[in-house]
Amino acid sequence: MPIYEYGCPTCGHKFEKLQSMSASGADCPNCEQPARRAISVFAAVSKGDGFASDMADLGGAPMPMPMGGGCGGACGCGH
Repeated sequence: MPIYEYGCPTCGHKFEKLQSMSASGADCPNCEQPARRAISVFAAVSKGDGFASDMADLGGAPMPMPMGGGCGGACGCGH
């Protein structure tokens, strides 16, 4: 199950909640009003010394680099 980030428009409280992907939302634990799911990014952890050691796991094949933005548009943010 993923952890979702929420922000409450009523009291401004920010919180995280472990929910199934089919969950429709969450109420603020502070004021019990409906909260909005926030857009967040995930953290990727690399083993070893970084990119060079990751390349060895791929047999030395170069990975495509995104063009024109940090995500290359793969996340749907429009960059």
